[in-house]
Amino acid sequence: MFDFAMGQNSLASLVLCALSALLFLLVWFFISRASVRANEQIALLQEIAEQQRQQTELLKVLAAQARGKLPPVEAEDDSALSLRGFIPER
Repeated sequence: MFDFAMGQNSLASLVLCALSALLFLLVWFFISRASVRANEQIALLQEIAEQQRQQTELLKVLAAQARGKLPPVEAEDDSALSLRGFIPER
């Protein structure tokens, strides 16, 4: 009878270990997934900030041109007026 109780105890501890490992993997999956999404959002926000900086620079140049303080910028200039790498809103 003593051996039967030991068998149940070891089986219960084995099941408990398996459930603990499964719970750990489940928690790790959701934390990892949230981390990846957060990193993607940070990258997108940095891209938006860079585009806004370029737009601000462009608006400053256009405003100065409208007031007549700067000569018109040529199309081959690689400044903010160039539309190379422009990504329209998605």
